[in-house]
Amino acid sequence: MGTFIDFAEVKAKVSFAETVALLKLDLKSSGNQWRGPCPACNAGGERALVVTEGRGFFCFSLKKGGDQIALAAHILAISAKDAAVELAERAGLVPSRSTAGPTRPRTVPESEAEGGSKLSPLSYLETDHDAVLALGFDPEIARTLGIGYAPRGVCRGSIAVPIRDPTGALLGYLGVQDITYLPPDFQTNVVPLQKRA
Repeated sequence: MGTFIDFAEVKAKVSFAETVALLKLDLKSSGNQWRGPCPACNAGGERALVVTEGRGFFCFSLKKGGDQIALAAHILAISAKDAAVELAERAGLVPSRSTAGPTRPRTVPESEAEGGSKLSPLSYLETDHDAVLALGFDPEIARTLGIGYAPRGVCRGSIAVPIRDPTGALLGYLGVQDITYLPPDFQTNVVPLQKRA
């Protein structure tokens, strides 16, 4: 389930200078400003990404800007909430989720980057939701497969099932609201995965 994160506290306690360092951005410093190619877009020249302390960031490639949280979301290709949590963890404001057990990756897997997919896995799926459990999925198996209940987004109110190409690149999600529409062998294919875990 979700974790509360205070955006205002993260922005107050993590400066742009710290954000640049925590994200390990390879930018040139000039006073209170950092400039360089945008690692998220892989486009533009030496001034594609500009970060200014006290003012914000701007990516000239995507014409997109914002605060520290928006910068982390842009660079890591994750939601604003996940970016706030990530910054808070990296800055030591909250305990790391990695100490609490395995978590689902929140960045694009290498296979997706190589396959040219720009889609990131949905970070807000609930793997321990009753609808997922009713399908016979153990929450850890569901997390590994990227399947979960979507409380918001395009698949809101349904079980989001990732659609991948043969290389593993994420192509999109299928929202399932009624399990009677699933193929007859869907449940059969799930049970052996549970037993192997």
